[in-house]
Amino acid sequence: MSSTNLPRRYPEMEGKVALVTGGTSGIGLATARAFANEGAVVVIASRNEKRSKAALASMQGQASWVACDVSDGQQVEKMVASILQRHGRLDYAFNNGGSGGGGGPVGKMSEDAWRKTIDGYLTSAFLCMRHQIPVMLKNGFGVIVNNSSVDGLRGYPFPGGAAYAAAKHGVLGLTRSAALEYAKTGIRITAICPGWIGTPSIENAAKKDDKFRDSIIAQEPIGRLGTSAEVANGVLWLCSDAASFMLGSPLVLDGGYMA
Repeated sequence: MSSTNLPRRYPEMEGKVALVTGGTSGIGLATARAFANEGAVVVIASRNEKRSKAALASMQGQASWVACDVSDGQQVEKMVASILQRHGRLDYAFNNGGSGGGGGPVGKMSEDAWRKTIDGYLTSAFLCMRHQIPVMLKNGFGVIVNNSSVDGLRGYPFPGGAAYAAAKHGVLGLTRSAALEYAKTGIRITAICPGWIGTPSIENAAKKDDKFRDSIIAQEPIGRLGTSAEVANGVLWLCSDAASFMLGSPLVLDGGYMA
């Protein structure tokens, strides 16, 4: 593991157990590293063992990987059970993992593409929460942050993204409703809505298409893409005691896009 020592901001996270789904790259990896730097015991979940090993090698502290397709309920149940068996608790969960089934205009989109996208981004968040919440209830404490998007607050800005936007809108509805259900139990549930972030997939797409790159940067009043580390900072704040009065409402990190 990396031995990089950075200043700690949230001492209450020392020894706590944090799960990050989709934790092998981009926002997920940045968040897993940030939790580890605060002294948390980190579990990253993903489908790719090779990428997971590389991710773990880049982190400091105690970290491990569990295989999971978060759109599969049985795998999610096993993931949470594995964490409980290894560590006896779950304190923080960043439900970041997701996948889509392609796109296309609504009038042409296949039912299969729609269902894969809804399952990959929305049903996956439900399944994770379905199994995380009972574990947190036993300890009377927990924070769940769901990764939505500014596309959960607007229509998708390019043709073909309706299913993705619908899923991300759904994540916010799910988050708000669950947050109210468990508001008095010691569990806080909220979401984060990133704007255009320079994740590997976005950076690769921007390199291949100058027009795409220029168009997404033009949408950001700040004049640049956000970084995965900036989103990770937001997730950790939401999980920290500093955000103890924050639940249900999403944190929007978009460089001014929605302003």
